[in-house]
Order: sequence, then structure tokens, then C-alpha cells
Amino acid sequence: MTAIRLRNIHSCRKFVRSLRLDPYATAYELCDQISSLRDRPIRVVESRLPIPGPMGVWVCRDHDDVVVVQELATGAHRDHIVLHELAHILCEHEGETFPEYEPVLPGLDRAPGGGAVLRLRSAYDSQAEREAELLAAAFAEQLTDDRAEPDVEWDVHRYFAGD
Repeated sequence: MTAIRLRNIHSCRKFVRSLRLDPYATAYELCDQISSLRDRPIRVVESRLPIPGPMGVWVCRDHDDVVVVQELATGAHRDHIVLHELAHILCEHEGETFPEYEPVLPGLDRAPGGGAVLRLRSAYDSQAEREAELLAAAFAEQLTDDRAEPDVEWDVHRYFAGD
């Protein structure tokens, strides 16, 4: 979906604006909007992923994408995991196949005629990880969550040392 690499927070913000999204209060609502834009379903499911291990997994299947989130993650951390995996999907990052994770991903039956390709955070190079983190942060900036503390501000640009 992205034609260019998102190298800094400014390019990520520009990309987010280009999507012309409706306001969203959760990462799950954002996934629904992105699903509609891509005309390809994105499901978010919880699973007790092995510890130590990834907190999120992207499962790319023939007809949909599934973001698996560590069921022990809560609140803003859980939202960030979903946003991070969503960023990998939108950036079309390549991953690796990890068949050993299939037994811990209940409810992800293989689609007829095609299997799941598991794409884990740890399988990406540092550039792809940085890009996913920056795009996740840009999506998080747009969250319209009334529960957020109004006095808490942080500089995403400085935090990730982007340009």
C-alpha cells in the first residue's frame, strides 16, 4: 500500500493524512477502517503467545490478515502492538514463515488451498522495525481516546531520533 519508504515521523504523518480516515478511538476501529480501504479483512485476536517471544504476530493468509496480540498485554500497550503490526501490513514488509507458532494460534485454520504465513516482529530488519514503530506512533497520535491524560505530551520525533 505504501509506494515509498516511511523514513521519519513527518513522512508517516503525511501518509496517515493521505488515508483520509474517520476519527477512531481504538486500534481496533482503525483496523476496521484499513480493512475497508484495502478491501481485505483484518482481524485482531488474542492468544497466549510464548514468553519470551513476540508480543504481536501478523498472520498473512490468502483472503485476510490476522493480527495476534499477546493476551497478557493491556490498554495502551495492547493498542500499540496492534498499531505496530498494522504498520507492517500497510508497509508490506516481508516476514518469514514460522510453522512452530501455528499450535499456539487457535482459531486460525488454514484457508482451503492456501496456508498461513506467519510474520513476526523479530523477523524484520531494523529499518522495517523503525518504520513500523514510527507509523504506529503516527497512528497513535490520531487516536481520539478521551481516557488519555491531557497533560501528558511526548515528542515522537525526538523519542525515535527521526528526521
